[in-house]
Amino acid sequence: MADGIIYLDIDDEITSAAARIRATGGQRLAVVLPYGSRVATSRINFRLLARDALAHEKRLSIVAGEAATRALAASAGLPVFTSVAEYESAIAAEVASSEPDGDAAPGGASAGAAMVGTAAGAAALATTRDDPASVPETAASVPPGDAGSGPAVQAGAETSEAVAPTVIPPDLVTSTRDDATAYAPVARVADGVGPSVAPVPPAARRRIDRTPVIVGAALLALAVVVGGVAAFLVLPSATAVVTPREESIGPVALRISASTEVDQPDVEAGIVPAEVIEVDVEAQDTFPATGVRVEETAATGTVRFVNLDPTSSNSIAKGAEVSTSAGIRFRTDAKVTVPAAELVFDPDAGKFTVEPATETVKVTAVDAGPDGNVAANAITVTPRGEGPLFLKVSNPDPTTGGARQEFLRVTQEDVDAALAALQGQLDAAFADRLDDADLAGGEATVFPETAELGAATANVDPETLVGTEADTFDLGASATGTVTAVDAAPVRLIAEARLEATVDPGHQLVQGSSEITESPAVVDGDTITYPVVATARQVAILDPIELEAQILGKPVDEARDTLGAYGDVLLEVWPDWVATIPSLDARVEVTVEGPTTQTPTGAPSDAAP
Repeated sequence: MADGIIYLDIDDEITSAAARIRATGGQRLAVVLPYGSRVATSRINFRLLARDALAHEKRLSIVAGEAATRALAASAGLPVFTSVAEYESAIAAEVASSEPDGDAAPGGASAGAAMVGTAAGAAALATTRDDPASVPETAASVPPGDAGSGPAVQAGAETSEAVAPTVIPPDLVTSTRDDATAYAPVARVADGVGPSVAPVPPAARRRIDRTPVIVGAALLALAVVVGGVAAFLVLPSATAVVTPREESIGPVALRISASTEVDQPDVEAGIVPAEVIEVDVEAQDTFPATGVRVEETAATGTVRFVNLDPTSSNSIAKGAEVSTSAGIRFRTDAKVTVPAAELVFDPDAGKFTVEPATETVKVTAVDAGPDGNVAANAITVTPRGEGPLFLKVSNPDPTTGGARQEFLRVTQEDVDAALAALQGQLDAAFADRLDDADLAGGEATVFPETAELGAATANVDPETLVGTEADTFDLGASATGTVTAVDAAPVRLIAEARLEATVDPGHQLVQGSSEITESPAVVDGDTITYPVVATARQVAILDPIELEAQILGKPVDEARDTLGAYGDVLLEVWPDWVATIPSLDARVEVTVEGPTTQTPTGAPSDAAP
């Protein structure tokens, strides 16, 4: 029986497999690999397992149902089996051949059976090494025509149903009995419980004489296979892992422009889309009227003229001016004639006296307004050209009716001032809208330097307001402005694409190595540009087959220097005293920890995604 069987999961790595091998007790171990196992992706994995098992004095076998897996394991010098039952059968046969058995038939049939089990395992190893697509089954079965049904066979079947007995063909059976019913033990049950026998037909007995020759040939073949396997295992080998060095790219200075004439980023031209946003603003206010319309009324009254000249009458024309001593003038409303004064003799006084003649006429103040309202007897200055000695004038009653009224009205200056005030309000409202974070929506940035507000439009015709009599008037205006907004997200994408275009031939960009430094946007009139500095790292794409060809047969130090030109190198040879890389490419394995140009047969690509 096997000391230990290790079952690996499909995702188990080589490190966990090696750790479980070291941790498992016993010398005989079998590792069972499922279909698609990650361990089975490279021949070097099996070499590492074989070397680790050998270093810990363990005999390691590989059990795999996949032919490609068995081929890789066999190329690494490991025994391979198709199933656990086959592996256990081979181990049981090997154990049986090494233990004395008192029930064995004459001629050493049990030993022969053990050899068959051992030879089958060796043959499997040799076959898979030469032809990975065909792995022989270890357990042989008795031909239907020759199989026996004796008690021993049935007992063996009841003892171990899961394992088929390994049976030597009838040619190899040695027996001293001649009767047709003779039986010879030909195999040992795989689990070692007891012998099983099969009848030897007459045809087999006729070939008994050739048995020693056939057994000798089988032993010779087994020795050749074992010798070949031993030679394969002791041949020197070399493994190398090359990690390409990363190289810096840049810094690459770029100036990416924003344009309203494109709707998609243009990598070649270095242009990102820009958007012109329309902004509507309006203002409304009440303004005072400063114009005045004055309405004045002239004072009126009556004056009385007194003529002291007894020799003639005195006619005063219409419009004749009389005035107060302060200069407030009045005009007569009509022509008036004052009769001559009368000369009258006073007998008592013994002399003549003059009796003045009088006449009244209405007058109107020359200057309208309340100043024409004068007190009685205030008008004393006679018209120009009249003699003051013979003509007198006065107003018996005060003059009245003189007044002044003022009415506010809208002037052109008032309208112009109102429009200017509204323009200032529109400018302020436009600036407030530009500061609104939601103006552009999304991730776009608004550039106030590109803003422009159009002409204001009044809500009524300003000319209709001029001359309107009112204390105040209402006026409103609206305007539409524009501003440029840019979503800067494509700037980084363009910079990365332009950076990737600078990668050297035969290299590729290291994923995640790009560093994009964006400076604040520069606005020059209607032009918006983004200064960008981009850096990254690149790595060479290597061909592991070409690298392997370059070091075959070279001294180890020279091979290490050769591979060192491509990156960091981990080079190991086995045995460690070997000073030269083997010339046989089957004994050399070069892998690249990075992007590669080729994918090894039967293994997943090592190229970086």
